[in-house]
Amino acid sequence: MKTQKNTSPSGKRHSCRFILAALAATASAALPAAVPEISGVTMTQASDRLVTITYTLADAPAVVTVDVQTNNASGGWASIGGEAVWNATGDVWKKVGDGLTEGNSTSGTITWRPDHSWPDHKIADGGARAVVTAWALDYTPDYMAVDVSAAAQPGTQTYYPAADFVPGGVTNGLYKTTMLLMRKIMAKDVKWTMGSTTLETKRTAAREGTHQVTLTNNYYIGVYEVTQAQWDLIQPSRLAPSYYNNAADRAMRPVEQVSYNEIRNSNNSTTADAAYNWPADPNPNSFLGKLKTKTGIYFDLPSEAQWEFAARAGNGDTKWGDGSGILNGDSDANLNLLGRYERDGGKVLNGTSYANPTQSCGATNGTAIVGSYLPNAWGLYDMHGNVWEWCLDWYQEKLDQMKDANGEDYGGRVNIDPSNSANYLSGASASGAYRVTRGGGWYGAAGNCRPAYRNSNPPANRGNGNGFRVLCSAGLR
Repeated sequence: MKTQKNTSPSGKRHSCRFILAALAATASAALPAAVPEISGVTMTQASDRLVTITYTLADAPAVVTVDVQTNNASGGWASIGGEAVWNATGDVWKKVGDGLTEGNSTSGTITWRPDHSWPDHKIADGGARAVVTAWALDYTPDYMAVDVSAAAQPGTQTYYPAADFVPGGVTNGLYKTTMLLMRKIMAKDVKWTMGSTTLETKRTAAREGTHQVTLTNNYYIGVYEVTQAQWDLIQPSRLAPSYYNNAADRAMRPVEQVSYNEIRNSNNSTTADAAYNWPADPNPNSFLGKLKTKTGIYFDLPSEAQWEFAARAGNGDTKWGDGSGILNGDSDANLNLLGRYERDGGKVLNGTSYANPTQSCGATNGTAIVGSYLPNAWGLYDMHGNVWEWCLDWYQEKLDQMKDANGEDYGGRVNIDPSNSANYLSGASASGAYRVTRGGGWYGAAGNCRPAYRNSNPPANRGNGNGFRVLCSAGLR
């Protein structure tokens, strides 16, 4: 961290701290050959209140973010809050310095209208400073927003250092319709326990035996399940593959009649194509293949271990993803705050039993509009309930007894036959096999929505309740 002088919006001179990229990159195990560095930050304000921030980026390309800080009562500096600066434009929130090499530099310019996003505040003379941060390309910021609208172009994703910097806030309807909002999960080299113990209510012993997992990479995962509006923008040949299609609210409800195969392995079909089984890239004509073409990003489904790690959000056995306790297998007051399931609106109480709601029902029954409940501790919505979410893995019943061809525990690896990814490892008959689904759904009991609960479906099954969220590697390729 370095300090230098720059010009305040008032025209006075005051100390302006800027953050070197080395600080943003220290958590990355493999730093690039040259670490990007920011210097020469200035901040000025014109008579029309437009603030201009300039900086120099040296040595390597980087994702650039900005913050503005003011003096606080104790004489220190504090951020004015991301929601006050998210309307900044220019060389910010994106990759800057394409082709930049060590020993060379490029200039950047950011403009900001404080009167549009921070209209009721005034800054005393010398009372503000700009903080420009360069993030190494293998250690990009916590949030990524990806345009999937009809006008979307590859390589135009934007990045934000925290939830309050995301334009419009993470609950903005744009991120449920025309954009994908992704949250970075810091999983690399974290040793954790997958599955559940006998302490957990309604544990399924055969399926949930514990084992130790250490994932090898950080990743971004969707803040929300993929919605009907987002699906339609990517795969319009099969519009709104969902049972609950009430015209008033269907756009932001999740897709829940999609097969694993049409998401990843085939084109608008339930037919399997083993040539595209993981670790091969998705079929170019599948949903994920078309999403890559539109955005330039290699999206995929999460592995079973990646899904559970994100769902737990740092909370272990007997806990929901927000850290609250798992109370009951049928109806759970803590789960009522986190997700849609049978006894919290998914089904309709009819006397002493629960019945399926009508297809035309609003989002108070059946599937919920994504993000209708509280997020887990890492800001992910609907990890518990709403729809079952497809994972990459073939399903195998005994989680703690899964071995590869060499007799080694799979740990956090995707469950495939390493000699032939088309081979079934699920113990199913030759007539079919099963892929993992996770998270529970609108029609199931509370116990099925636990982070450790494991379910499965044939990969051709569209079903009534099968949806997904997307994942991609953290950092820029």
